[in-house]
Amino acid sequence: MLHKSYYLILGVSRYETTRGIRAAFLDLIKRYNPDRLGPARAYFFQQILEAYHVLADPERRRQYDRGLDDAAAEPDRAESAISMGVDHPANLLQAPAIFRSFAIKDVVFQAALAQISGRLTSTQAPMKENPTPLTARVILSTDEAARGGILSLAVPTCSPCAICGGSGREGIFCCTRCDGEGLIEEEETVRVQFAPMVGDGAGIDVPLRGLGVHNFYLRVNIRVAADRSDPRAIR
Repeated sequence: MLHKSYYLILGVSRYETTRGIRAAFLDLIKRYNPDRLGPARAYFFQQILEAYHVLADPERRRQYDRGLDDAAAEPDRAESAISMGVDHPANLLQAPAIFRSFAIKDVVFQAALAQISGRLTSTQAPMKENPTPLTARVILSTDEAARGGILSLAVPTCSPCAICGGSGREGIFCCTRCDGEGLIEEEETVRVQFAPMVGDGAGIDVPLRGLGVHNFYLRVNIRVAADRSDPRAIR
C-alpha cells in the first residue's frame, strides 16, 4: 500500500518535467539540509532525497507511476495515491484565462501550520501519516467555468528560519529574524488550472511546496454559481 506521494513531498505535479523536479529538489534541500537545521530535522531531508531518487530517474519514475495507477484503481487505496492532475496535457488544449489572485486565510490552514511547527521543532522523528488535504472552496460564474482557466491562490506556508536553522537562537541571543520561533511564515503562490466546462463540485488536488514535505496538500473544490454579485470568491 502506498502511504505517501513522492510528488507531494517535492511539491510538484505528477506531470512535472525532469527540470522542474530538479528545481523543486534543490529548493527543498536548501530549506531542510540537516547541516543547517541539525540532526533532529534529518527525517524531512531524508524524505526529500528518497522522493528525488525515484522521480529523477526515468525508469524508476515509470515504475512508481504504475504503482500509483494501480493503487488509484482500488477504492480502498485511493486516498494513498494523490492525483496531481492540475497540469495534465489534456487540460492544456487551449490558452487558459488567468483570473485574479485569491488569498487563503482560514483557521484550518492556521491549525495546519501549528501542527507543522510542532513537527519541525520536535527532537523526535514524526509518525508516518497518510497525506492530509487542506480544503478551499472557489466559486466561479457559469461563464468562467465554461471557459476554463487558471486560479492564482496565495497560500500560507512555513519553513525553518534560514538565519538560525530552526533553533530560534543566534548564539546566546534570540533570533531576530524569526523572533525565537525557529520558523518563518511565508506565502506561497499556487497556480491551479481547471479545464473548460468544469462541473459544479469538481475537486482538484494541488501539491504545496512549503507544506508538501509534511504530508499536506491543497484540495480545491469548485462551485459554479449562476447569480452572484462577485462569483470569483474563495472560502
